[in-house]
Amino acid sequence: MSGPDEALRQEAELWLARQRRGLSAPERRAFATWQEQGEAARRAFREAESLWHLAEGPGQRIAAEEAPRLEGWLAAIQAERRRRGRRRLGAATLGALALALGGGGLWLERPGLWQDLLADLRTGRGERRLLPLPDGSSALLDADSALALDFGTAERRVTLLRGAAFFTVRPAAESGGRPFVAETAPGSVRVLGTRFEVRLVGGEAIVTLEEGSVAVTPRGEAGQILRPGERLRFGAGGMARPEAVRLDEALSWREGRFAFQAMPLREVLEEIGRYRPGRILLRDPALGETRVSGSLPLDRPDAALRALQSRLGFRLRVVADRLVLVGE
Repeated sequence: MSGPDEALRQEAELWLARQRRGLSAPERRAFATWQEQGEAARRAFREAESLWHLAEGPGQRIAAEEAPRLEGWLAAIQAERRRRGRRRLGAATLGALALALGGGGLWLERPGLWQDLLADLRTGRGERRLLPLPDGSSALLDADSALALDFGTAERRVTLLRGAAFFTVRPAAESGGRPFVAETAPGSVRVLGTRFEVRLVGGEAIVTLEEGSVAVTPRGEAGQILRPGERLRFGAGGMARPEAVRLDEALSWREGRFAFQAMPLREVLEEIGRYRPGRILLRDPALGETRVSGSLPLDRPDAALRALQSRLGFRLRVVADRLVLVGE
């Protein structure tokens, strides 16, 4: 189902997300104007609020902390609908988004639900899967990842919505001369034929090149060429210079291990979280910036958490086997 009611529900959810992070004076005036559309708009907002208040305990707290990210995804969904004219986002999709906004079980168990609804290929927690692409290329998806496909006559485009993927790309000469573009929110990677990884972590993208050559282009910046054995990170903080890495360590997740060097703890926890049900919630932002190095087993995420706790001495509390509180 689509139409005015669907649009109002989406707008109501967006306004609720904004309210949870605090409205500026101009936003308050804009919200009042939006409500003046009539009873249908006010009813859509009351329904969104009711869903929010159904949430209890940690689910609602997590939802409040991540409301800004939800707003960003709702905006991205709207932009994607305008760009491609896709009609996947009907009433069921928006209803699921409202439930996710509300907190509760869906937010705890499936925090990436709205990304899954946009994706063509996806993996669950703890699942790695090698998947064929329409042109004969392939994507090895890391756990808890989502990928959208758009293979047209001019180019082969994939969009990584969440997680990480290692691509083995069929050469452009074997695919009608069409370039292969891997898109992320922070920027894009353009290739002709190569093997490379794209990973989203901490709101930024990381590209690691195993074979061939790629051009990495962050939003609003000039591109950089990567060579085999190099990694480049880019996002809100700008783009760093390419750095040399050991590919056996940088891509060790393909064999079930996670190797990291001087990585912030918050990002290590994000990676471990792909491999266990529920959520890992970092309660101490300062602790999250602690740099750690090591190698952890991905198929035993709880053992990995205990190893980090032993090394750093933080408090670790597990609630109902689903919510892990780090550093209370």
